[in-house]
Amino acid sequence: MEIHNLLEELVTQRILEICREDDTRDESLYCTSEECRIDAICYVLNRIPPRYVSSGRGFAHLAEDLRRDQQLQIDLVRLAHEGLKRVSSVTRTFYGTPAGEAPPGPCFNFPTLQGRVLDGHQFFPLSGVTVTLYRGDEPAAMIDNRWSNPYIVSEQTAGMYNFWPASIPAETPGLHETFEFRVVLEREGFSPLTHHLSLDVTSEESATRTMNLQRDHHLPDLHLF
Repeated sequence: MEIHNLLEELVTQRILEICREDDTRDESLYCTSEECRIDAICYVLNRIPPRYVSSGRGFAHLAEDLRRDQQLQIDLVRLAHEGLKRVSSVTRTFYGTPAGEAPPGPCFNFPTLQGRVLDGHQFFPLSGVTVTLYRGDEPAAMIDNRWSNPYIVSEQTAGMYNFWPASIPAETPGLHETFEFRVVLEREGFSPLTHHLSLDVTSEESATRTMNLQRDHHLPDLHLF
């Protein structure tokens, strides 16, 4: 069964329409790069309730209801402009740089890795922790330069950190292989910690660049002392 949020399509459509219009101006109002568009779409979707469907019939009925909801349409346009203005005002070091090319042919595609680091005595989330994902002796390559490795845990993320390792070429689809990684956590005043993990991966027809929440790999809570 597939569950789909219809507002993803509506929001994406509104953002693209505004960006196309902005690109025709003599002086653009917004940054309309792919990265900025994606960030603006996320900005809007995080501020409106999702509208889920799981069937073709539900899709048809809900799509028509959303089309007739004038207040929703107004809100989407307002939030779209607000989101584009917000992301355009923020300078990001990875924007305007190569996002990383997917290797051609069959690949081993990894899940996103998510974890949380806590204070080992008081069990509250820690910030300012440098978390590095290693494969072998080197930090693992990420799927593109929007994913940091090492990752520095922010005060706003409640101790959470995440990685998305880059796809690795395979000879053919359907091969099974186990990949070894280790997560190293370091913060001044705390003893460093190393956590080892193994990922069993089956090669696929091609590299994937689309996140799939069902493939997320959640690490156990790690504690620094």
